[in-house]
Amino acid sequence: MGPSALVVLRFPRGASAPDAEAVREAIATDRRRMRLPAAPDTAYRVAGPYPIVVDGRTLDEYVAWEV
Repeated sequence: MGPSALVVLRFPRGASAPDAEAVREAIATDRRRMRLPAAPDTAYRVAGPYPIVVDGRTLDEYVAWEV
């Protein structure tokens, strides 16, 4: 298997988990950044939320990757 997208999505703590559209857009953006061809129907997995603090802001972090 060749390179695949791996993305981190951050939302305010307690907000809804990222929906399929947000995850797919983030993956598509990462694929463009890596100069990979578009993959419109890519399957993915999501892990999280992981509570984090960045610059004093409390966030939930999710990690998504292509499978």
